[in-house]
Parts: sequence; C-alpha cells; structure tokens
Amino acid sequence: MVFLLLSITSYTSFSQKNYLPGYLISSNGDTMTGYIDYRNWERNPGIVFFKKSLNEDKQGYSPVDIKEFGVLDEMYISAVVETELSSDKTNDLNYDAELNIVKETGFLQALVKGDKSLYLLRSQLGKEQYYIGQDSSYDLLVYKKYLKDQDEKSVIVENKKYIGQLTLYLKDCPTIRQKLTNTKYQQNSLESIFLFYYECTKRGFDFHKKTEKVILEFGVLAGASYSTLKFRSADFDYLVNADYQPSYNFSGGVFLEVILSRNNRKWSICNELIFTSFKFTGEYEDYVHENRYTVYSSTLGYAYLKLNNLLRYKFPVGKMFLYANAGLSNGFAIIEKNELIVKSKLFEQERIEEKKTLNDSRRYEVGFLGGIGGNYKRFSCELRYEYGTGMSTYSGLKSPTNRIYLLLGFRF
Repeated sequence: MVFLLLSITSYTSFSQKNYLPGYLISSNGDTMTGYIDYRNWERNPGIVFFKKSLNEDKQGYSPVDIKEFGVLDEMYISAVVETELSSDKTNDLNYDAELNIVKETGFLQALVKGDKSLYLLRSQLGKEQYYIGQDSSYDLLVYKKYLKDQDEKSVIVENKKYIGQLTLYLKDCPTIRQKLTNTKYQQNSLESIFLFYYECTKRGFDFHKKTEKVILEFGVLAGASYSTLKFRSADFDYLVNADYQPSYNFSGGVFLEVILSRNNRKWSICNELIFTSFKFTGEYEDYVHENRYTVYSSTLGYAYLKLNNLLRYKFPVGKMFLYANAGLSNGFAIIEKNELIVKSKLFEQERIEEKKTLNDSRRYEVGFLGGIGGNYKRFSCELRYEYGTGMSTYSGLKSPTNRIYLLLGFRF
C-alpha cells in the first residue's frame, strides 16, 4: 500500500500540468505574458515552464535566464545570494558556531515588496532562509542554532544577527526596536514586522504575499469491517489449528483532516477516532479415538477505540479527488470477551471446563494502515486495509489480525 501511495504521488507529480496566466521578465527587462506551469511549490523552483499560449510548446527558464516571474499571487525574483548550509533540525545540531556560507543562484519568493522588501528561499532540504532587498542585492538575514556546553550540559544557542540587521534596515520606524525583540525567524513573524513597519511609516508597499494557512476539516465516518485472525506458534495447537471464521462488524467515528498549505493542498494529515470490533469463534478437536478426545471451543471478541494517524495524498480527477493514504493506528480495547470451553472424554468420564482462551491478553493494539478512496463535494468513500498486532502477549504466540474496511465519510 505504501508503494502504491508513492507510485501515485510520483506519477501525478510529473504528469499533471497546471498552466495559469502569468508573466516573465527577461534578463534585458522585457516582460512576456502567457501561461506558467504553476505547482504551488513547497520548495523554491529551480526552473519554471512557460507558454505564450496554451497550444504552444513549453519552454523552461532558470534564474540565469530571467529576472522575475509571477503567477497567481506569487512572485519570484532571480538572485545570486548567500545561503547558510547548517541544519536547523534539533537532532542534527553540533558545536560549530561558525556560519557555513556558500553562494548560489536561485529564485527568491517575494513575501513583501516595496521600499523595504522581504524574500524567502526554501531549499530542497526544507530549510527556510530569509533575505532583505538592499539596493540591487539581497542580503541574508543571519540565523543559526548550535550547541554549547553550559553548566556541564549541552544547551541550544541561537545566533540572532537578523535582529540587528532588521533594526538597521527598518530604522525609519522609531518603535521598531521594541517590536523586534519578540520577532522569530519564521515567515509569519517576519511578515508581521514588515507590515508593522509600513503602518508605522505610513508608506505603501507594492506587493504582499499573505501566509497560507492550514485548513481544518471535520467530519464523520461510518461503514463495515471484515476481520480475520490466524494464530502462529509452534505450540498452542488449540489456537493455531482452530478454524476462526471471518468477523463482519460495524465501524464508525469522527475525523479531523489537517490540509497542508503548499503543493496545491494535495497533502494532508488525517486524524481519526474510530470504534471498531470483531468476534471470532473457533473449535479444535484433539481426537485419539471415540472414547478419548478433547474439544477446545474458544471465543475472542474485542471492541476498540482507535486513534488513527494517516498521511494522505490526493489529486483531481474531473470534479472529484482520488486519494491514497497510509499510517498507524493505536487501539485500546474497551470490551473484551476471552472464553475457552474445554470438553474432554476419557472412556466413560466426561468433563467440561470453562477458562480463558488467553490467560494473559493484550488490550492495546498497534496497526498499520493503507487505503485508497475518493472525495466528491462533502462525501467520501474509502477502501482500507489494516494489519494489527492482535491480543496475544506471549512471545511464542503471534496473533496478527487483518481487517478490510469500507468507510463512507461526510464533511461538515
């Protein structure tokens, strides 16, 4: 299922085109209007495809070929800039306080453009760096996190040179210094300080790219599940050889989908609280002869509340969206039925015992999920597979459960 998700993602990423009205400014200053293959880029593009008309062949332009391009509410500027290569991820930090600077040519995304301008470069590794327009050049706003030993502990230290750079850059506003104290090296925080500057100085700006926010969608799910159970062990014959029939049950719950802002909102994180259950009955007969045998009749039933977390990728097909998702489930059993009836016969003596199928059972189940489905307006339908760890706590007895769900959804 994960392979299917990656295959669909790869295919749609390269096959879908989205040519929208836009413009290019050539290296000699000429403006060309036409259509740009807009991808709502998560990382700043290295090349942009352009057509003067929709029936013409596309032509690719790099930052070396053009000065600027714009499409929808986004503007990108070609620039030679300094970039800082150190990782900003906490787990990758080291004790090197020196800046690791290299020069590169790329497209900077304009966030605020005017007398004082702010630009963004998202690298292919996902690191975000910000720039200010200074005459005809673009200066990196310097920020770096690194480790330092302090009181026999490793602590994270921040080089916040960008605060001083912005203090000088925006000095026309007398109250900017106080405002900058709490400014973080993040898009919304830096945008806010530039908008505050323009309000403070009563000057107008030429362009502002508003920060895209995540979208939250809430809804309900209901459907059916088909579950199977098969024990695996070198022992426990009464479980391994029992013929457990499939279990058909109702499943339903609620979901909260967090739709991410870039890549045309094709990616989302779906969080679900689901009720699901199963009940298996099986029988195993240890037969020697008609006067000596033992019959094991076992029943295992569980009702779970499951917290599912899935990464989802969707793509348009006509008026609807198809999607694939994969993730994990964490299930907590709220009802358990764990019974074993042992009926034995030894010549004229018969005995019936009632005990537990599993003396020690697990009420927490981890599952691996994968599914495909479609959305049409407020409605959705998904076929999903789940592999669960089951209820056995014994190291020598595996109890994998397999479930197939058919789920219908409605978004409010």
